[in-house]
Amino acid sequence: MRKRFLVNVEGRVQGVGFRPTVYRYAVEHGLSGFVKNVSTGVSIEVEGDEKSIKDFLCYLKYNPPEQARIAKFNDEEILVKNERGFEIIQSQHSEDLAAGMPPDLAVCERCRSELFAPDNRRFKYPFINCTNCGPRFTIIQDLPYDRERTSMSSFKMCSVCSSEYNDPMNRRFDAQPNACPDCGPVLNLIDSSGNPVSGNPLSVCVQLILDGNIVAVKGLGGYHLCCSATNDNVIRKLRDRKKRPHKALAVMFESIGEIIDNCEINETEKHELLSYARPIVVLSRKDASNVSKLVSPDTNDIGAFLPYTPLHYILLSQTEPLVMTSGNMAEEPIVCDEADLKNVLSSIADYALVHNRPILRRCDDSVLRIVETKRLFYRRSRGFVPDPVKLGLEGPSVLACGGELKNTFSVTRGKLAFISQHIGDLDDYRSFMFFRKSVDDLLNLLEIDPEIIAFDMHPGYWSTKYALESGVSKKVPVQHHHAHIVSCMAENGVENTVIGVAMDGSGYGDDGTVWGGEFLIADTSQYRRAAHFKQYPLPGNDEGIFHPLRMAFSVIVSEFGSNADLLNSNVFSSISYLDREVLLEMIEKGIRSPLTSSAGRLFDAVSAILGFSGRISYEGQAAICLQNIAKAGVNENYSYSYDDKGAAAVVSFASMFKEIFEDIFSGIEKSCIAAKFHNTIAAAITDVCVNIRNTEEINKVVLSGGVFQNDLLLKLTVNCLNSKGFTVYSHSIVPPNDGGIALGQAVVALAKSRYK
Repeated sequence: MRKRFLVNVEGRVQGVGFRPTVYRYAVEHGLSGFVKNVSTGVSIEVEGDEKSIKDFLCYLKYNPPEQARIAKFNDEEILVKNERGFEIIQSQHSEDLAAGMPPDLAVCERCRSELFAPDNRRFKYPFINCTNCGPRFTIIQDLPYDRERTSMSSFKMCSVCSSEYNDPMNRRFDAQPNACPDCGPVLNLIDSSGNPVSGNPLSVCVQLILDGNIVAVKGLGGYHLCCSATNDNVIRKLRDRKKRPHKALAVMFESIGEIIDNCEINETEKHELLSYARPIVVLSRKDASNVSKLVSPDTNDIGAFLPYTPLHYILLSQTEPLVMTSGNMAEEPIVCDEADLKNVLSSIADYALVHNRPILRRCDDSVLRIVETKRLFYRRSRGFVPDPVKLGLEGPSVLACGGELKNTFSVTRGKLAFISQHIGDLDDYRSFMFFRKSVDDLLNLLEIDPEIIAFDMHPGYWSTKYALESGVSKKVPVQHHHAHIVSCMAENGVENTVIGVAMDGSGYGDDGTVWGGEFLIADTSQYRRAAHFKQYPLPGNDEGIFHPLRMAFSVIVSEFGSNADLLNSNVFSSISYLDREVLLEMIEKGIRSPLTSSAGRLFDAVSAILGFSGRISYEGQAAICLQNIAKAGVNENYSYSYDDKGAAAVVSFASMFKEIFEDIFSGIEKSCIAAKFHNTIAAAITDVCVNIRNTEEINKVVLSGGVFQNDLLLKLTVNCLNSKGFTVYSHSIVPPNDGGIALGQAVVALAKSRYK
């Protein structure tokens, strides 16, 4: 019997080849009807015999285009129309960001094959793409997603490209960036003065890289600074010029096989590396790797990723593994246009490989690690933005401004939260301008005038100042660590009360002190501080953060007095007598020495005691070095105490520090001490959660905060909590660091709006 069904599909279903895929499947199953874009996604009507329709629906549901993400798939029987043939109706493109604007997509396998096929008209054309791959988020000016609203609008398609673009059986049907050498963007090579370099841009660029030069290469969301990853001398030069002496540099490899030759890799990591998002995945280096150890001097890791543009593939096919790091000076936003390129060319890069397709939306590479088969994001950006996070509640639209460091912001609409690309540290003026521009951009794309603006309680944050000065009337301050916990709750679909364990470097506490080792009883709208790590003075405030030895000095003075023998150990020999006197006075009198319960500062202190000296050159460096030396297979931990007599219980590690010095004086390996310290923090967290459960009867524990970027601590803590029967939640969609708090701020604001 002939039947007809209406099918509505929501999710990321526009701009990813969904309509031509539906067309092909319908024709293959002998069905009539049509497919069209609608404001919420895609609408389909199919008619034919019932079995063919059912087979079609099943096949489409479980075999959508590779880059599609189906959120809803509803079908219902409707009246038969007895029409013949199937067609794609030229209908409205969605003005919904979730449906109509996917992230930038890595080169698909078919385009890569064409790229290196000498008989193909796009042979080695660095802008080859199709419906299944290529730029999206970074080239869209406005929605709906049509070519005239992208940075390809000035490139008129030739007759051949136009024919592909209009043929529903062609995989370049409706591919907005479609182009070829006859009608699309072109490359140019310039020197450090901006003058053109003669010769084939690609060939000359390859030779310059092989000769030890640094080249700024224009990618999808901005420029990379590119050089050989096996040449120590050029990497030293890059670090010196970029003012990035120690922080890891990402390495791009030509193939997954080349990554396997250089790194330890499991199947989950392999899958992530090969995904359309092409993130940087942090992997353990193999001893036989020929990649310079200078790419990551503080760890035995390599931040590896694969080419995701045709240009990358062409370069890597003729070179060796390449450093591909963000094209910027330290802490500034990534350079995305030729005007800003001048600063990078004059100070860092020797040459630049540029092209004339504008980047409309800068977007840095995403960085993650796989921990027990789950993603642990350090930075969520290209390849994942603007994919929304589905929320368990909805309400008025919220603009959540995020934090000061690793900033992202978030905008909600209905039950979706759209989190921005990585912005950076807002204490840099250029990053703050990037933040303001990006906020306006996303609000315009979503056509949202937010009713609520959420922000961190810290009065000195630029994101907070922006919120307070905004024209949004309803302003909701959110405590930093509550935002951390709720961000993790939101991505895991948890709304009921939890034990929130927030471990980070610093956050403004509601008592005016600096928090960072917190145990909260929290739900999405409110929290109570149940326990925290003992507070210590942070001498010099930010300078205490930059000089971990100051924190170690403060802990020892606070616990054992200024005349303690520990202060006369070799650990503190680099602090002069005069500096000691100044630090003592600051600590004892509270001069520029705010109290902090920060877990991050404990890691700094122990790292300094075990040998980290001098000033850190990037956030978390001392803690990273401490984790790097921690010996595997060590099961012991140090002692600590738990005092629950006050309004909030206090965890003290005084005995731990005493025992650490005893181990040092006994000649115990630093690697063992580092491992025992990690075990101690995990054990203390677990014991505190057990004590809270005994009184509050809460069995869910949520882990968040930048300290949980430490995958060793994360695994130890999860295992300890699991052994005590807790249900444990951690991050896999947004970072545990401050790059994730905007999501938490938004959800807190929505939850509070329920009760107003």
